[in-house]
Amino acid sequence: MKAESDGQDEMAGGVAAEGGGGGGEGSTSSEATINAAERYMKEVMETFGDQEEKLVMFREIMNDFRTERTDIAGVVGRVKELFKGHNNLIEGFNFFLPKGYEITVDKHQPPPETLDFIRLVKERDESVYRRFMDVIFRYHREHMDIIKLCREVGALFSEDYPDLFVKFIRFLPPT
Repeated sequence: MKAESDGQDEMAGGVAAEGGGGGGEGSTSSEATINAAERYMKEVMETFGDQEEKLVMFREIMNDFRTERTDIAGVVGRVKELFKGHNNLIEGFNFFLPKGYEITVDKHQPPPETLDFIRLVKERDESVYRRFMDVIFRYHREHMDIIKLCREVGALFSEDYPDLFVKFIRFLPPT
């Protein structure tokens, strides 16, 4: 649980500043902290806006954490379970942890939606699935650029499965 110092500037309350603090010129630490917390909460709401039970559970975790009804280890465990498959939210919760604590995630485990997409490709067409997986493995192995990846996957899906290409695009990092 204990985190190593990574040389980031510390803000009040033991929260490491990200980038330039996000508050713009002349902002105070508390403004930057509030802005970062609001960005995180917005991301949680956008991710689970249609799953009210998850939002309620998250509010309960935050309330238990704030009122110290749950220790840090308990909060970390509950957050990891609630946000399983959403590594960005799990890692983003580090913002709220006291100095010296950090949640880590297994970067090699794909999110559930990725596995669902791969299953869908396989169910549609075994041959296309094998060729798709070959392209993905080559992308990682050869450090293929994203444009080439899109071209190859687009050519693979375009004729018979254009809907799969649209779904695939959602997994790409922003450019």
